[in-house]
Amino acid sequence: MNGTLLRYGWVAAVLLVGSLQLAQAWDGAAVYFGLAAFAGFLAVPLKRLVPAGLAALAVMVLALAGGFFAARGASPDRDPTWVLLDTVPRLLTAARPAPATPELLVPGLLLIIGLSTVTVLSVTRRGTALFVPALAAASLYVSAALLTTGRADRYGLVALTLVVLLALGWLIIDRRGPVLPPAVLATALAALTLLTFVLPANGFEPRKLVTPPITAIAISNPLPQLAAWAAQGEAELFRMRGPEVPVRLVTLSRYSGASWEAASTYGPLGVVDAPDLPTGIKFQDASADLRITGLQGEWLPGVGKPQSVSLSNAMVDPDTGSLVVAEGLKTGLSYTVRGVVETPADTDLAEAQVPADATRYTALPRLPFTLSEYARQATANARTPYEKAVALEQVVRLNRRPDAEAPVGSSYARLETFLFGAPGEAGAGAGTAEQFASAYAVLARSVGLPTRVVVGFQPVPERDGERIVRAADATAWPEVYFSGYGWVAFDPVSGNGSGPSAASKREVLNRLASTTAKPTPTSLQSVPPLVQPTAVQEDAVAAPPASAGFPFWVLSPVLLLVVLYVARTSRRVRLRAAGPVGAWTEVLDSLQLAGVRPVPSRTVPDIGREWGEAGARLAVMVDQAAFAPTPAVQENSWRLARQVKKAVRRKASWWRKVVWAIDPRPLFRR
Repeated sequence: MNGTLLRYGWVAAVLLVGSLQLAQAWDGAAVYFGLAAFAGFLAVPLKRLVPAGLAALAVMVLALAGGFFAARGASPDRDPTWVLLDTVPRLLTAARPAPATPELLVPGLLLIIGLSTVTVLSVTRRGTALFVPALAAASLYVSAALLTTGRADRYGLVALTLVVLLALGWLIIDRRGPVLPPAVLATALAALTLLTFVLPANGFEPRKLVTPPITAIAISNPLPQLAAWAAQGEAELFRMRGPEVPVRLVTLSRYSGASWEAASTYGPLGVVDAPDLPTGIKFQDASADLRITGLQGEWLPGVGKPQSVSLSNAMVDPDTGSLVVAEGLKTGLSYTVRGVVETPADTDLAEAQVPADATRYTALPRLPFTLSEYARQATANARTPYEKAVALEQVVRLNRRPDAEAPVGSSYARLETFLFGAPGEAGAGAGTAEQFASAYAVLARSVGLPTRVVVGFQPVPERDGERIVRAADATAWPEVYFSGYGWVAFDPVSGNGSGPSAASKREVLNRLASTTAKPTPTSLQSVPPLVQPTAVQEDAVAAPPASAGFPFWVLSPVLLLVVLYVARTSRRVRLRAAGPVGAWTEVLDSLQLAGVRPVPSRTVPDIGREWGEAGARLAVMVDQAAFAPTPAVQENSWRLARQVKKAVRRKASWWRKVVWAIDPRPLFRR
């Protein structure tokens, strides 16, 4: 009974470690996977009623049925086989780590339940082979490595834990039948650990094996809705907990001359295609919990560039990071979104350049001369792209006022009225955030700066940590892309938004104001002078860049040496428990390590006498243990084996002594 419990406990420990390793590919799935590791034990009582094969089949049928009912919500009209098979591509196109939703958990849970059932049934009897738990552990470890591209076991500690657990089981639990040498097991798991570093380094990505679904969504431009939100005032849209960063709703990157347009095709958040312009090298992670209370439409609020969302039906445009839910938002919808917020320092932006091939973000079809000339005059004395961006922010803001009742629109005609309209004309010098952001983005594009417009929210912090986002918090702001540092926000409405610090902007404006601009005479009014901004407040210093991680792949050789040492030690412990025969095997191992090969035809006493009295006495004990019907009480055979071992080692070369404790050859000797 004690032996049976010991085997079950050992199997449970191996499965639990492997399952928790696999759970890292999901967000918050450790509890589910930990429970699934014990599902195979349900087959033990069934095995007393029916054969083992039928018991395993019964457990898997129940698991498959549960998986179907859990995943059928995503495809209610499809047959069970299709629903279960569809969970695999759904998982491979989900965010990393995948949200712990039913349809995304099914593949991992079914894998664990299947391995658990086979492993538990394989050790129900005494004297059975124990290589099945090793295969189960390796399967779970490889699956975790593939789903996380090697990030699940950065330090190799899980691989080492599995090696130790398996070695202990092979050492303590009785076993018979075909078994794998411990060295093979140790080497295989060490290779798996190394694999977790080799795969990412070579760009292997299993998600590329699956074609992600792409969905076309006909959704309107939300910029004109800013005026409607401003009229709603205190109407609550959603609540959130998280960092005090702007909440992004949608990013608009295409401009037709009549309006800004959002992307029309979206795919799962796990799509591996990189954005057309890469994320900056300096950024910080951000995570927020949101609950929809009044917001409508398909757009899903998020923070930064989304990396994961706890909604399996959320889709993303990889270039802009805009999130959508095709079914539309519903009151009470709660989710967690994680993203990265680019945080370049002021000194980085001061000399940063812009990409020359970002035509998508500089396109201006049929741009009027008045707008292009206005932008040229405003940036005539700017030396760098950053100085141009700061000058345009100041120019658009000066002598213009926010007005929630101003005419909507972002066409060339509306922007010309906003910038150059005569006093008294509707929309002249007044507009919502739509006109301020659009005017800035168009003027910046005309001087070569890649820009886009973001519609989002600037909520006011609440005292209890939860922020209530209201309709009046809706706004829009432009962003400029700088090579190596990503998209940087500017605020032509007030100058108080996130982005470069006030001190950096003030320094640029002071230099530009001290020069004398000589614009080319045109029919349009002259550019307003660059004066010291009074509405700008000091911003927090940008967060320092994340430090580069230590290349833990260099520890792989150390891990391999530890594995070999553990395997050799476990072999010696087993031999010591085998009496005189095990002691003699230890002597033969020592001869192999020293490079001495006894002639196979020689007897044990002949070999033993060559190594003194201790060898001769040990040889007699081995013969008695092997052939005597009832061997007499004998002295400690292991003590004699150690004496012979010392004599053998003294005759070994120095380099053999150096690798004596980790030489793997005895592990393969029968």
